[in-house]
Order: sequence, then C-alpha cells, then structure tokens
Amino acid sequence: MTKITSKENRKTVWFSIIFSLLFFIALGSFMIYIFYKMWLNGKVENKTYLMLIFGLLVYFIGFSFAKSYIKNTPKIILDFEKIIIKNKTYYWKDIQNVKMTGKKGFGLFSYQMEVTTLEFQNKITEYIFDDMYSNSWEIKSFIKQIVVDKKDKFEISTNQTNKKDIEKEHFEEFKGSPFFSFRGIMMWSLILFFLFMTFSPLRKISYFNALKFFIPFGLFWFAFNAYCMHYFELSKNYFLVRNHYFWWIKDIYKNSEIEIIVYESQGKQPNSLRIITKNYRRKLYPAGTLNNRKWLEMKTELERKNIEVRNECI
Repeated sequence: MTKITSKENRKTVWFSIIFSLLFFIALGSFMIYIFYKMWLNGKVENKTYLMLIFGLLVYFIGFSFAKSYIKNTPKIILDFEKIIIKNKTYYWKDIQNVKMTGKKGFGLFSYQMEVTTLEFQNKITEYIFDDMYSNSWEIKSFIKQIVVDKKDKFEISTNQTNKKDIEKEHFEEFKGSPFFSFRGIMMWSLILFFLFMTFSPLRKISYFNALKFFIPFGLFWFAFNAYCMHYFELSKNYFLVRNHYFWWIKDIYKNSEIEIIVYESQGKQPNSLRIITKNYRRKLYPAGTLNNRKWLEMKTELERKNIEVRNECI
C-alpha cells in the first residue's frame, strides 16, 4: 500500500528557529542590561522600567516564534485510508471538506503562508503549512488524487517542457522598467551615490578603504534588488518567467499545468507572483518593476487562458 511520510524542510525550519531565538534573545538581553546598569547607578525612574518590560516582551516574542515553528511541523503519514498528524489519526471517510490552496496566519504576528486545509467531522480542522515540508507538493498531490478525485492509485507527474517547444509561440510581455520603476530607482540611485562618494575628492577615507566598503555592499544591494525584478511572458500555451538582470533565468510553465497563480505581498516586500502547478510544486517570483496596471492586465489575460488567479495585494 502506498504511504507518504512528511519530510520537514529542515533548512527553513531550523534556520528560522535559531535565527529568531538568537536575535530576540540578544535584543531582549541588551534592553535588560541597560535597565540593570541604570539600576546599579541609582538612575531608575518610572519610565526606566519600560526597558525591563520590553526586554521580557522581546523574549516572549522570540520563544513564541520558535514554538510556532515546532508546533506547525508535526510528522505526517498518509495512506489510502487515513492521515496521521503527530499522534492524531484521521480517516478519509470522515473528511468533509478539503482546500488545496489558501492562506493562513502563522505565528504571533499571523504571517500569511500557503496551507492545505482539511476539515473533518466534529468541526475538527487541520492545516498543513507548505513551507514547513520539503515534500509538501507530494503530500498535496496525494490528497488531491486519493481523497478529492478518489483515484485508485497515486501517480507523480513528471512532465517537463523543452525550451524548443516555445520557439513558435507568440508571447505578450508583462514587465516594467529595471531603471525607472521604483525598485530600479531605489537600486541605482544608492549605487550611484556610493560611486560618487567613492571617487569624490571630498571623501574622508582613502580610496582603497572606500572601495573595500563599496564593492561588497554594492554587489549585495544589486543582487538583492535584481532578484526582485522578475517579469513575465504569456502565450496561448505557455507562461514564462524571466529576470531583467539575471538573463539566464527562464522558467517555463505549460498553461494547462498551472493550478493557480497568486498575487501576494508580505510587509514591505515587493508584489510577487506565486505559481502553484497541478502537482502542487510551487515557486515565488518577486516582481518589483510591474505597476498595478500591468498586474491587472496580466490577470485578465491569464483568466482568458483559463488560469485561476488569486489577487491578494493589487
């Protein structure tokens, strides 16, 4: 009998746990240390106690994040009859509703993440967070085929698209300017400013020291912003993802293999496009050069190709 076992996305989970703990512990400890030094010197006022309170609050936030990551990565085992989530067993015959895509808040600040939602009898609901498992696509495909479509066997699609398949296609581009969009201006204005400061006779440090600072910072700033500059091409049969500066990026999707496209954004990040295929593999593409008009034009054209679009940010 086919059985699927979850594989925790350890790089994502453990990096997030360790980073959040170290960051919040360091920040909280710094605040408490300031309070302690002021208390030793007899400089404590009513407002000084805010440092102690905020320090403890930061500790709480850090441990809450760690707890959320651990809580939301239980071991999952699926077969044709049931799903086992940690130490709880649910039978497919008791399921009432399945939502293969959608968002749910994660952690203390409800960071929105893609989930699979399983609703069972007695109003029991379980969520599987996509990013917590490296094989979440396999889990979702199994649920879709066996539980939703009620197939007798589980199959993994291995469809691959050859770049030669798109040579005769006519593509419509959806892109902004890598120089004059907000993202482009933000990137190049800071790079040009540091170039000016590096070669300016008014600089107060040596030319060599100026270059030592500018080169690593400039490369990081360029790479970070260039990664956020994807653009898209759409034809009758294919959807392409390109990048303004990383010219070698050319991800090809058959329109017929796309389950849903999601427009999303988190906090101060640029608007991004998430592609979820019918076998539930997924990838996120930040696209900071597109204005709202282009996003909406692309949504219209995608829907004309019978591709579902979930707009969460435009």
